[in-house]
Amino acid sequence: MKINNQVIVAIVTGVCLIGLIAILKNILLISSETLSSHVIIYIIVYIGFTTSYLAIDKTTKSFYNTPLFWSIIIVITTLAIIAVYAL
Repeated sequence: MKINNQVIVAIVTGVCLIGLIAILKNILLISSETLSSHVIIYIIVYIGFTTSYLAIDKTTKSFYNTPLFWSIIIVITTLAIIAVYAL
């Protein structure tokens, strides 16, 4: 069974969002009030990345058209958000 590229990006996005919430809540001990208000913004950002991948032109061969590129961007964004809270 071959997984569709769109599904790969969606799975990476979901795992990163769940991991982000778990790290912020359990490791960095961010308060629930702060976390609940900021999570909505992060969900919108991740939806933007997912829909950006869906909107690109897939007829041209480029590294920017691969799910690996978008997965790396999503992981880097997640790490950057964690770094902001850790500082």
